[in-house]
Amino acid sequence: MADPSKTESATPRRREEARKKGQVARSVELNTALGILGSLVVLQLAASFMFGELAKVSTAAWGGLDRRELTMADLQSQALVFGAELAYIMSPLLAGVFLVGLLTNVAQVGMAVSPEALSLKFENLNPVQGFTRIYSRRSVIELFKGLLKVVVVGWVAWLTLSSRLDQVMNLMNSDMLLFWAAIGSLSTAVILRIGLALLVLAALDYWYQRYEFEESLKMSKQEVKDEHRQMEGDPQIKARIRRLQQDASRRRMLAELPTADVVITNPTHLAVALRYDELGMDSPRVIAKGARLLAQRIKDIARQHKIPVMENKPLARALYETTPVGGAVPSALFDAVAQLLAYVYQMQGTLLEKARRNRERVAKKGGLVLSPDA
Repeated sequence: MADPSKTESATPRRREEARKKGQVARSVELNTALGILGSLVVLQLAASFMFGELAKVSTAAWGGLDRRELTMADLQSQALVFGAELAYIMSPLLAGVFLVGLLTNVAQVGMAVSPEALSLKFENLNPVQGFTRIYSRRSVIELFKGLLKVVVVGWVAWLTLSSRLDQVMNLMNSDMLLFWAAIGSLSTAVILRIGLALLVLAALDYWYQRYEFEESLKMSKQEVKDEHRQMEGDPQIKARIRRLQQDASRRRMLAELPTADVVITNPTHLAVALRYDELGMDSPRVIAKGARLLAQRIKDIARQHKIPVMENKPLARALYETTPVGGAVPSALFDAVAQLLAYVYQMQGTLLEKARRNRERVAKKGGLVLSPDA
């Protein structure tokens, strides 16, 4: 009975694990049907060659036996020669059947090599499990398939033979070549129809094998979650790693905060720290930012190091939302930031010196201009 909790389709990882174990959707009936039809095609193409060579070998091996005395060594030698020649004559048929079987398997499951499927499993020797397999649902289905195949093959063969039996019987008293030609034609018709009938059954069996395979691979919701957790990592561990990374980033940010020129606030919810070095920067950069408790922490550190804390709600929100830590101030905010920095530098008495350096840098390569009249 199928587990009612297994309602989810198999994940790619589950399919890959099943493939490594040799669990694939494959119909043996398809190999049988195509093998019969392939053999018939090979015989039709190579019949003249095979029978011609067989006649030559038979004549060479056994012709004239009544005219010489045979020893055991002669019989053994002739038998070996005949066996080797027979293998050569049958090689087209054997090669054709092998090629059809190989291509059929590749078409069904691809190039799958599973050493694990070939390994010895001692649980298969357990008589209890063997008894369970004998009386399982799969065994009942296989029994039904076998009986259906026997009935279909018998029915097709009987229909073919009954329609031509009178014709063959009428040839029994005629030329032997005509008789055996009729037998060959009848045999070919029987084999062809049986092969086609088996091919129809094989197509149905392949569809069933695919359905049963998909059902056997289904997973429960919990199994899907467990697999996802194994592949992506435990969410709790990942969350802890993210927290550690955020803490490390926050510590680096706060360690750089004392180098800021100004902290712009919201005033209570947001805080953004800016730094501008006219010798090494084309524009001011955000070296720290935070919201709520972190914003309060930034303001406390700024006051400890006597860094100006300026309230500007629109500018603080714009910088917080558009500029990452370490990022340059967007060009759209240049004017507002320049005016604010100019005001801070003027309060600190450093505006004239910074403006002079800035004009020198602008004259060389262009950039932000801080006017002492801002």
